Amino acid sequence: MKKFLEFIIWPTVAGILFAVILVQYQQIDRLGEALSQLPVEDELAEEVPFSLAQAVDRAAPSIISIHSTIRQQIQLPPEEEIPPLFRNLLKNIPAERSYSSLGSGVIVSNEGHVLTSLHVIEGAEDIEVRFGDNTSKTFISPARLIGSDTNTDLALLKIDSSDLPPPIPIGSSDTVRVGDTVLAIGFPSQELISQKSVSRGIVSALGIPQDGLPIVDYIQTDAAINYGNSGGALVNTRGELIGINSFIYSQSGGSDGIGFAVPINKAMGVVDQLINFGEVTPGYLGVITGEMLTKESSLNFFGSEDVTGLLVEQVNDGSPAELAGVSAGDVMTAIDGITIGSVIGAIDQINRKAPGQMVNLSIYRQGESMVIPVELGTGISQYRIPEIPSN
Repeated sequence: MKKFLEFIIWPTVAGILFAVILVQYQQIDRLGEALSQLPVEDELAEEVPFSLAQAVDRAAPSIISIHSTIRQQIQLPPEEEIPPLFRNLLKNIPAERSYSSLGSGVIVSNEGHVLTSLHVIEGAEDIEVRFGDNTSKTFISPARLIGSDTNTDLALLKIDSSDLPPPIPIGSSDTVRVGDTVLAIGFPSQELISQKSVSRGIVSALGIPQDGLPIVDYIQTDAAINYGNSGGALVNTRGELIGINSFIYSQSGGSDGIGFAVPINKAMGVVDQLINFGEVTPGYLGVITGEMLTKESSLNFFGSEDVTGLLVEQVNDGSPAELAGVSAGDVMTAIDGITIGSVIGAIDQINRKAPGQMVNLSIYRQGESMVIPVELGTGISQYRIPEIPSN
């Protein structure tokens, strides 16, 4: 009996294993046939190359070139200081000279308002703008100056034309961060007068580049900005305007990768005032502060690390702040409910308002918090630039 079972079991097990293998093979074969029926996608089609063309398409039509003729007086030394041999010769020198200036501008409204840098058109006796359309046709139109602001080196022009390109989409410079990808768009050269160029870079820093410049939280970029790019657009990857290209730092005269743009939120505040009033009259508070309080400085001044904001070091006599009751030693923590994040941000928030407008200052004073309404006046904002310790 034992031998009989052994004789039966082995063929049975072998048959079962063969049946399992056969079933598995048939399933694999059917799966292979099903897969072969699926459409084969081109692997190259899945590799979509990175491009910023859509951002350029959105912003570039609103960038125009600005051509102006600037006349300057030639200052000669007094006649008695000129050697007699050269006096007659210098009498033939004209008392003035004129030259052509090239720059860029950005259309920022449906009414034909063009934002540019003041130095592009400063002293111009006539201003001409050139722009194109979808048919590659070039339009030439005169432009008139609405107004300018020396503190931001901005000017606002007006074009009267029925062929205007659309205004550029306006972004926000308040959300710009170091490391963001940006594009500089403009007309970089007299020799390439009809060639609009685009350069790519990143935001490399934010803030005032050096003492003596206006209190503007400039956007620094390594995107190439050359002659003629002044007044052009700095845009983000969505094609939105975030700055007006203003100036470069260069030892060679060309782009060394250190360019500066006026943030668009600051610039559009200038635009609004120029349109409404014809001049820029920023709001004025009348206090002098240092840098933001740190845990260390808060501990030194108040015995606690938890006080944040701007310490008021001085209140100017007769200023709106003094009249409202703000005192030296107060800490400004917020303006109109918006927490103060930087000294430049606080100044800019005040400057965006017009004289006569009210702001609510959140103040920390002797362990208590309060809100002081202040009616803004006119004046020049100041703050104390911190000293850099020497080695």
